[in-house]
Parts: sequence; structure tokens; C-alpha cells
Amino acid sequence: TLALAACVSEPGQSVDVHTGTAGAFSREYPAASTLLSNLTVGAIVATRGGETRYGVGIRYTATGIGWANFNAAWSYGQALPYKVDTARVAGCGGGCTIIEQGTISLTREQFERAAVQGFEFKLEGSGQSVIGRLPAAAFQEALGQM
Repeated sequence: TLALAACVSEPGQSVDVHTGTAGAFSREYPAASTLLSNLTVGAIVATRGGETRYGVGIRYTATGIGWANFNAAWSYGQALPYKVDTARVAGCGGGCTIIEQGTISLTREQFERAAVQGFEFKLEGSGQSVIGRLPAAAFQEALGQM
């Protein structure tokens, strides 16, 4: 469910009857871009077995500039848990297009604060670093879907 937020155009909900996971997510928002890369993100809330997790799903797409290999997330001096969900080549033509997806985990307090203030973060990797921003509306959308 957490990886879903970085690839949808409308807020919504998802339920996996097999794992017992229920999720709510915002729409996908543009967070940062260059001529050859694009970072899109969304807010996510997922529940399974009475445990609720909060986060930001990221999708980074780049053509011809190589892998970012994101492995760390920061926000104003605070290290945040970051998990790589997938990394793949989408296709090659005048350079290869890669897609990297991951999740920045937040506490409930951080998520609720972001629903008021928005959220700015930095992703660091061995190939690229990027600063992204997600508006407060994204967190409000995810919370409104619960």
C-alpha cells in the first residue's frame, strides 16, 4: 500500500484482503524536477493488525543520467527512515529511463504536523541528491480518506 501513493492521480483507499492491509493515500504531487529527471510524491497512511504507519511514497524517474540509488532521507537536520521499494529500467532509447520508488517513514506527529505545514525533505543517494516538497494538502487528503 505504501508504494501506491507515488503513482496515483487521485486520493483514495486500498485494501488487501490477503494481507489485511488497508491504506489511504493522497494524489501524486510533483516534488522536484530537472530537464532529465522528475520526483513525484504522495502521502500515505497504512494499517495492518491494529498498527498504523505513516509515510511519503516517492517515485523518481530519470533519463540518461543514471541511477540515483537513494538510501537516506533528511528533513531539517533529522534523519528519517527510508526504504527502497523498487528500482527498474523502464526502457532504453536515446539513453535509459530508470524508475526508483521508495518510502520515507514518518511518525504520526510528523505526519499531522506536515498536514498543517507541508513537508520538505532531501533524498540522498550514491548517484544523486534531490530536495523535494510536499504540500500540506497531500497529508490532509490521505487523512481524509481514512
